[in-house]
Amino acid sequence: MWELLIFMLASPDAQSDAYTWGAALLGHAFVGVFLTALIGWRAGAWRGALIASAAYLLIWEGVQVAAFGGGVADSLVDAAAVACGAVVAAGAWRNRGVAVAGALALLVTIGAVGIGRRR
Repeated sequence: MWELLIFMLASPDAQSDAYTWGAALLGHAFVGVFLTALIGWRAGAWRGALIASAAYLLIWEGVQVAAFGGGVADSLVDAAAVACGAVVAAGAWRNRGVAVAGALALLVTIGAVGIGRRR
């Protein structure tokens, strides 16, 4: 498992085809769901979402950009998808359908634009 995480960290890339790009976007969203559940268990739903989103942006994506030359735009899209997943998790946890719907709408918009650019 650690080898996979190290490989993923050390090999940042922006997927070139629409299918792979969309799958990566959803994968990042579910990273946000998972991290929010993990952190929110102790910190609370919304605080967990905030911590998960900020930590992912600063630690994971920051290291990819600084140490491995990942693209800033790609890192911001990945971090936005993680934040959307975090809001979906926290909103579902706290019964806030408007927050869930807004995060999903933003995720769909990001996906539509990103997939449209890869066609």
